[in-house]
Amino acid sequence: MAKKVEDADYKLAQPLVWILVLHWRGLNFTRACLDSVQKLTYQNYKVLLVDNGSDEHDGEKLAKEFPEVTLLRLTENFGFAGGCNRGMEYCLANGADFIWLINNDAKVAPDSLGILVEQAKTDQKAGALGGAVVDSLTAQEKHIEASRGTINFRSAKTKVVSQPVAEPVYCDWLHGSNLLLRATTLGAVGLFDERYFLYFEDTELCHRINLKGWKCLFVPDAFIEHLGSASTQDSRKHWRSYYYIRNRFLFFNTYLKGAAALPATFNMLTHVARHALVLPFRGDEGRKKLRAELLGTRDYFSHKFGRATCLEWCEPGK
Repeated sequence: MAKKVEDADYKLAQPLVWILVLHWRGLNFTRACLDSVQKLTYQNYKVLLVDNGSDEHDGEKLAKEFPEVTLLRLTENFGFAGGCNRGMEYCLANGADFIWLINNDAKVAPDSLGILVEQAKTDQKAGALGGAVVDSLTAQEKHIEASRGTINFRSAKTKVVSQPVAEPVYCDWLHGSNLLLRATTLGAVGLFDERYFLYFEDTELCHRINLKGWKCLFVPDAFIEHLGSASTQDSRKHWRSYYYIRNRFLFFNTYLKGAAALPATFNMLTHVARHALVLPFRGDEGRKKLRAELLGTRDYFSHKFGRATCLEWCEPGK
C-alpha cells in the first residue's frame, strides 16, 4: 500500500496511484478483483472502493474483508460515469498523481500497474494508458481479447482490436475495464460525461483526451483479465442494447456537425431499421432487444440522457 514518504525523489520514482473499483452488483467478482489488487508489486498505491448504491450495502461487507481499502458509499446508482466521477473527485482531492479505473469484474496481473506507471513516466504525452485484456491471467500462453480501440466516424462504429502488438502504441480509445488516467490530464480535460451513464463514456473521454493534445496509449505487456458485463447480466442485458444505441447516437452527433454527421446518422438509423425487420422473428429475447433499441433511439432524439427511466421491465422478475 501507499508508503508515507515525503522524499521528492521517491514520489518522482513512485507516483501515487489511487486504484478505483466501482461496485454495484457482483459481490464475488469485486472480492476477486480486490484480492488481485493486493498482489500488485507496485508499492505506492491506495485503493478506493466506490459502492454505487448497492441494494445490500455490499461495500460495508467488503470493507470489513479488505480493511486497507477506503470505502466511498453512494446513496444511489449513478452509473459507471457518475460513480467513477465521484470516486475520481475523491482521489484527486487526496493527492492522486494517477487514477487507475478497474472494473469490478476484472483481475490484474501483479506487475501490471508497475508496467503502466513506468510507461507513463517515459511518455509524458500519455494522458490515458491501458493494458491488454486477456482470457486468463494464469494461462501460459495468453489470448488477447481486447487491446486498443478505433473509431470510424463515417460508419459511426467503434471497434476493439485484438491483434497483438510488440510495443506500446497510440490509439483512438482504450478499454474501460482498465484505464490509468493522469491527474494533470483530468484537470485539463475533465471527467466522464455523465449524460452517458453507462457505455461509450470511456470512448468519449479518450476522444476528448486526444482532441486536447494528450494521447491514449495501449501498453501490450500489462495484462488484465476481464469477464465483462457483470452488472448487466440476466434480464438486465437489455440495458446494454438501450444504452449502447442511445449513446452511440450521442457520441457521434456530438463530434460530427452539419453535413459531416449525415453519413453517420444514416448508418445508425439503418442499423435500427434493419433490427426492426429482423428481431421480431427471433423470439421473445429478440423482441426485447428491439424494444430496448427503439427506446434508446427515442430517448436520444428526445434529449433524455443520464439514467434511463424506461427500463423497469428489464429488472429481474418483470
